[in-house]
Amino acid sequence: MIVTPQGISKVKHDPALRTTILTSAIVSVSYYLTAILGFEFALQPGSVSTLWMPNSILFAGLLLTPRRWWWIVILAVFPAHIASELYSGVPTAMVLSWFVSNVAQAWFAAYAICLLVKDRLRFDRFRDLTIFILFGAFLAPFLSSFLDAALVKLNGWGNNSYWYIWRVRFFSNVIATLTLVPVVILWASGGIAALRKASALRYLEGALLFLGLLAVGIVVFDIQQDLADRSSSLVYLPLPFLLWATVRFGPRGASMSLLLLMFLAILGATRGAGPFVTSSSANNALSIQLFLIVVSIPLMALAAVIEERRRADEENQAILRAIPDMMFLLDNEGVYLDYYTRNAAMLLVPPQGFLGKSVREVLPAEIADKTMEFISRLNGSDQPQMFEYDLAVDGESRHYEARLVAAGADKSLSIVRDVTEARRAVEVARRSQEQLLQGTRQIRALAARLLTAQESERRRISLLLHDDVSQNIAALGLAISSLKRKLPATSDEIVAQLDQLGTQAHDLTTQIRKLSHQLHPEVLEHLGLVAALESHVTEFGHKESIEMKFVADVGSDPLPFDLSVCLYRVTLEALSNISRHSGARSASVSLKEEDDHLMLEVSDDGNGFDVEKARRGTGIGLLSTEERIKLFQGTLDIRSDTHNGTVLVARVPLVRSS
Repeated sequence: MIVTPQGISKVKHDPALRTTILTSAIVSVSYYLTAILGFEFALQPGSVSTLWMPNSILFAGLLLTPRRWWWIVILAVFPAHIASELYSGVPTAMVLSWFVSNVAQAWFAAYAICLLVKDRLRFDRFRDLTIFILFGAFLAPFLSSFLDAALVKLNGWGNNSYWYIWRVRFFSNVIATLTLVPVVILWASGGIAALRKASALRYLEGALLFLGLLAVGIVVFDIQQDLADRSSSLVYLPLPFLLWATVRFGPRGASMSLLLLMFLAILGATRGAGPFVTSSSANNALSIQLFLIVVSIPLMALAAVIEERRRADEENQAILRAIPDMMFLLDNEGVYLDYYTRNAAMLLVPPQGFLGKSVREVLPAEIADKTMEFISRLNGSDQPQMFEYDLAVDGESRHYEARLVAAGADKSLSIVRDVTEARRAVEVARRSQEQLLQGTRQIRALAARLLTAQESERRRISLLLHDDVSQNIAALGLAISSLKRKLPATSDEIVAQLDQLGTQAHDLTTQIRKLSHQLHPEVLEHLGLVAALESHVTEFGHKESIEMKFVADVGSDPLPFDLSVCLYRVTLEALSNISRHSGARSASVSLKEEDDHLMLEVSDDGNGFDVEKARRGTGIGLLSTEERIKLFQGTLDIRSDTHNGTVLVARVPLVRSS
């Protein structure tokens, strides 16, 4: 094989490939050693060993390797296979045939598990263990043993029958897979890290377990045949140690103990000792295999179930630790049976003060009666019962919320939560909201007073302009006319100047009159809102050259003056915006009375605007309009877009709320 610089670079930059190469080397060496050991475990001269481990080694190596690199592992074990088989004097054709059957078993088992098991194979999950036993330990050896036995007979190797070869080969691979593969996978997947984290007591316990199992195994599997016949019950002696390993050390401890027991049993049988030495080597091998299979499967299943239960308990404990509630288990008589709390300081009395006692002996009479009442309401129902109560704890009044749910036919679970802080937070929020509402009411009241003061000031200025300033300017105009009549006829230039002054005085009088009307329209005060709006809309249309339409349908007469002022100002602001920003060709103003409400609508066909952006802008026109409407408990809706213009709808009640 030629290794190119590109190939070396690929290996350096692919961690999975580097790991695969290392795994392949370890698998190859292990394959060779276990093959040599397998020949030593043959109980008689023949073609099949009682314990054949190379297939299991290859199977485990494939499980530890990404599927795309399986071919590397298979190629790596080929030289080991050739060397181990030729060492035993097996013909080349038979050597190649066995390589095919070995690879077939390992590949089928690994492929099936990769398809059925999510992530990686874990022996502490019962589902994964079941798949491993069915497909890896039984189905793969079952199918490959047919091929193996056929190849043996085809090559004329050995004198045993086809079914004898199939049976020995099948059981030897089953027991090897059950005992060896879990050990390899478990120690390759975090075994070393677990050793580093173990405490000194854990090491001591493991050492005692190993020495005890080793001693018992030697006693059981190395005794002489006559003693074994008289003490057949000795075979059960390892069982307590196996259970010890399973319960305390999980799948890793169980698999290691089973592997040790397997080696002790087979070594004893090869030396002609132990309870499995009978009349023939074939029966001896079958007895050992069946014994180990029967012992292995329940112990591995027990280890997986215990681990799953342990993880479930840890999860439940984590959930309980995250729950701030206290939990109490009671019977139908209200007697406390058990409890849980994250903090014992939360309890009213210590556990020894309430466990085994009735709620009437622990809680105040009123709360105890309420608790018993809700327990009786459960009556096997799955509907929770809830109630709240106050309780003095350490001199402080605390508020609790209790939920009662049925826990079987004769028990109930009480889940109690201290909601004191939550209630306090709600009370603080309620007070803050009241203060905010009070502040809002004060602000609106101030705004109302400001608007009222503004209207009063406008009326005062309007009267001042109309009654004083306007009259004085009119008098000035009359004086100019009188002076012009007294001048000589020859003073044409002076007459022209006086005429100009008279015209300016007249225009100034007109402008002051208009300003006076805008500040406080007399028509609104004397003739009402409808007449004032109609007059202003008509004047606005002539001035701005916009086609205007005014519609009024109001039955109430007269309207409250402050409400009239509000709607009049809103209309003026809306028309002013139409004049300055919309570029509209037509507009309309509508005032209608509907269900004790006045509805004012101002619309145009001009350019729309972004309402939200206008609210956030620096202008105060829209904000003042909204505030005017809110002061009368009304609503203001503005819809605007670039294609359909703008529609302003104000709706206020006819009777102003206090």
